[in-house]
This record gives sequence, structure tokens and C-alpha cells, in this order.
Amino acid sequence: MTLALSTLLEARAQWMKIDSTRLDVEPRFEVQYVDTLIDFGTGMKMRTQMCLPVTTEAFPVVLTRNPYVPAPMTLSQMGAPRQYAERGIGYVLNHPRGTGGSEGQFQPNIYEREDGLAVVGWLDRQPWITAIGLTGTSYMSLTCWIIADSLPDKVKCIHQHHYGVDRHLSAYNSGLFRQDILTAWSISNAREPIRKPKVDPAAPFYTEERYMPQVRMDVDLLGCELPWYRDWITHTDYTDPYWHQGVWETLRSIPPRIKVPCTIVAGHFDHHNEGTLLGYQLLSDATKAKSRLIVGAWNHSFVTTPIAHHPQHDKDFNVDADAFNWMYALLVEGKEPEHEVLVYNIGEDVWRHFDQWPTATAHHKAYYLTSAFDPDDRNAYHLVTDASLLPRRDEQHYVYDPKNPVMSVGGETLFTSERTRGSIQQPEIGYRPDVLSYLSDPFDEDLNIDGKIRAVVWMSTDVDDTALTFKVSEVLPDGTAYNIRSGITTMAYRNNRLGPRQTYSPGEVMELTIEALPILWQVKKGHRLRIDITSSNFPEYSIHSNYAGVWSLQTQTRVAHQTLYIDAQHPSRIEIPY
Repeated sequence: MTLALSTLLEARAQWMKIDSTRLDVEPRFEVQYVDTLIDFGTGMKMRTQMCLPVTTEAFPVVLTRNPYVPAPMTLSQMGAPRQYAERGIGYVLNHPRGTGGSEGQFQPNIYEREDGLAVVGWLDRQPWITAIGLTGTSYMSLTCWIIADSLPDKVKCIHQHHYGVDRHLSAYNSGLFRQDILTAWSISNAREPIRKPKVDPAAPFYTEERYMPQVRMDVDLLGCELPWYRDWITHTDYTDPYWHQGVWETLRSIPPRIKVPCTIVAGHFDHHNEGTLLGYQLLSDATKAKSRLIVGAWNHSFVTTPIAHHPQHDKDFNVDADAFNWMYALLVEGKEPEHEVLVYNIGEDVWRHFDQWPTATAHHKAYYLTSAFDPDDRNAYHLVTDASLLPRRDEQHYVYDPKNPVMSVGGETLFTSERTRGSIQQPEIGYRPDVLSYLSDPFDEDLNIDGKIRAVVWMSTDVDDTALTFKVSEVLPDGTAYNIRSGITTMAYRNNRLGPRQTYSPGEVMELTIEALPILWQVKKGHRLRIDITSSNFPEYSIHSNYAGVWSLQTQTRVAHQTLYIDAQHPSRIEIPY
């Protein structure tokens, strides 16, 4: 199995030493290290490494199932597991089939329920174990979710981070595939031999992601067929039976049946943000009452963005230390868990407590697009808050060429393009003719954005399908801008991203409503909002060819001539929740 450098570094980081000053318990045990192959009842042996406290008494254990650690580690390399054991909790690291020395072939997602239930069942039967906790990040979190409805009695809690329970939401938005995570992940985790190593292991897979037809990219460029990847890229509709059977239907159906308390950790700029929040929302009321939702300012690697506000408290919550402290209280001390929703406010640099988040709010402030130039920047148009100022008729035009897509600069669902993921400084206004930019007046007071930003844009095009995307950024007094949230849609999935594909007649004027992922962000007094409108955001999303149909089967592109309507009859606008 080949691993991308970013994936490997994150896997190694899982075992780095936890800051002991954040742990509530001092070490008091010697540690026994066990590295062995165990048949848990599936007919194949899986490599399992354990750090256990040396004691004659039974003790609790924590289980992580990790496919990313490619080679056995010594005790000195297992920093966090050793720290658990020194404080009385055994740590069990299980390598899924086909990884890390385990028997079998690694097939992403498919066997994790069968194998995971076998592992926890075996642990449950051991007399030296009093209680079990599950924990993991990303794919390791999947291995927690996928068994969480059928846990044996000794499993008392789950502390999981950065994985969504709805695979379609992780893969698609309005028929556009999230290539920077899933195409790149598929290439990085395919079987050998597939390709020559990249000169820069951190470089994105632009050549592979732009290949047409994408459905043949695996064979033509990698030299092997990836049937599971082909399934993902050809089943574009949420209503397709593919997403409602097998492992994906099982995963989506599990949260309401979970009985044990959970701590669910999400990131404002993690590519699993939407599905992770959904997992928490789907918990039963009884389970929510003893569970926690934590949302930080970080990306998938727990790196905070942006740093332009000079945050001081973004890392007040430490996921590794919290996992130990929370599970120790449950597994060792037997404490009853309490409900908590804790969300970091970017800009304000404060962690806020909520009863639920995103909050239900009826407050939205509309910023209307106009064709009047901004008084301070002739490369931008002006946003107004009074709809009566809109002219009787007005429109704007730009040309979208899929062969020259707008590249992603910052984004909520980027992963492999790690130099650009999260919230980062934006290009100067006017950097491309196919990106229309709009500026608000400077704010007279701080504005707290709390919830899902919406764009309502009236549009027509001269092709039978195309895309429209918006980006909202905060502009500092020196003119630099940092992206807050973005959204994207297509004519085929207009106003119903989870519905079936729709038809569109060229020239037809449509009102498109696009909703971004929720955010908690304070725009400072004296700062401005910037809105960018265009038709591509690559590689965060696949490039729209401007042809109707399944994107991965298409072999050609064409230019589209886009028209935005920005008048009293068609009040195109951005709606900011507060």
C-alpha cells in the first residue's frame, strides 16, 4: 500500500507524546509492550500492538484501528499509547486487514464493521479488561462509527474526530466531485505498483484530476483499475441506490442507535466537517444528553487557519489530552459524562458554549450585488444593504473556460493541496477576468457570523449545464483578504443538491440558492466583506465541462458565457447569518 506523505505524517502524529501538563493523572505504572498476530475470529490474523500497565489487577483499555502505520513500532515510538498505560489504561493498536503486517488485502471501508466487531468482541471476553473505549481520527474514526450501534457491554465510550457518516456528502456537492480529497486519497492508497513516485510528495495530483474521461484515469495513468473509485465517481446522485446500500447505508444508519456517550470533534476547515456535524446531529436525544460536540478552527491535521487574527486560544482545546482525560473519567473513575457543545469563534479568539450548533437563527443580513464600482477599488463592484438602491434592470457577464479553471485558494474541503487548505490569504481583486468581486462598506462594529452563509444568485448560461460558485472573505484594512466560506452549485442540481439530476434549457433565467457549511467567525470593526463569483474551484471540486451528464464519463469541454442578473426584479445577494 502506498501512502501520501501528508497521510503518513498524520498517522505518525497519532502516536506522538501528549503534552503531559494537560493530563489530569500522573504516571504510576510500568508498561508492558506486546506485538503479536491475533485471529479475532475472522479466519485471518491481524497485527496488534498493545501498551499495557504492569499490574495484577484488571484494567480498562482504549482501542484504535489504524491502517496507516506501515511498519511495527518500538515502545519508544508509541508515545501516546505508552502514556495511557503509565496512567492505568491499556492501549490497543490494531492494524486492519492488509495493513501494518496484518493478513488479507486492504479494501477501503468494506471489512471494517466485520473486523471491528470481531476485535471488540475479543477484547470484551478478556477477563483482564474491565472496560473499553474507542478512539480515532479520520479513517480511524470510521472504524469507530461503523461498529458503534452493536457494541458489547464493556465498551463505555467513543472519542472520535474528523469523519463523516454520509459518504455522498463527503464525495459530492451538486454533482461535483471533491477531487482533492477522494481522487488524491484513492491514488495514494491504491495497491502497488501504480505509478512513479512524485518528485514532491506533497504536490497535488492535478494531471490525474484533470484527465478525461476520469473513469479511465486509473488504468490509463496508474496502470491498475480501482473499482471502488470508479463506483464513487460514476454514482453522482444522492438518490442513486449505490449510496443507500452496503457499508454506506450501514454507516449512515448507525448514529441514532448509538447508546454510549460520544465526544465528536470537527474542524471548521476539515473536509469531513459536514458529515461529522451530521453524525452528532443524528444521535438520539438520550445519547446527546451525555455526549459532546467540539468544533475547532483547524483543518484535517489540526492546523489552525487563518493566523491573520493572531489567535492565542485556538489550541486551548487539545484533542489528544482531552481524549485521555475524558475517557479516564469514564473508564477508570466511573464519572457520568455531561453534555457539551463547544465551538471556537475565529476572529474573536474565544471558545463559545452552545446548547446546539449550528444555532437556529432567523437573523440574516443581505448584501446585494451591484454593477457600480466600489468607491475604493475600481477592480471590484459595490455591495449594498438596501434593495431599493438596485436598478430596474442590470446584468453582468463573464466567460468560463473549463480548460483554464479557477484554482482553489483556501477551502473547507481541501486535503492533498495542503499548502492551500483552510483559510489563507486570497489573490488580489481583479486577478482574473472570470472572477467577479464585490466589496461591502467597512463595518461600524464587529459582526459575528454564526451559521450557514447563503448566496441567492439569478443566472443564465448558453449551455445545457454549468457551475456557479461563491466565496466570502474578510478584508483587513491593508487590503489583504482571508476566505471565510464558499459554496457551489450546478444547473443540474440547482436548489436541491440531494435530489435527482435536472435538465436546463440554455438562456433560461434561474434563481440559484447556494448554502455554505456553517461557521462561527467574527468580522472586525473597520474590516469589509468580499464576495467572489465564478464557475470553478479546482481541485476542491471537479471541473465542470459545461456539458450535461455524469462528469467522470465526459471526454470534452466547451466554453460557457455566463450572465448574472443584479436588479430589482432579480436581487442577487449574499445572506449573512448572525
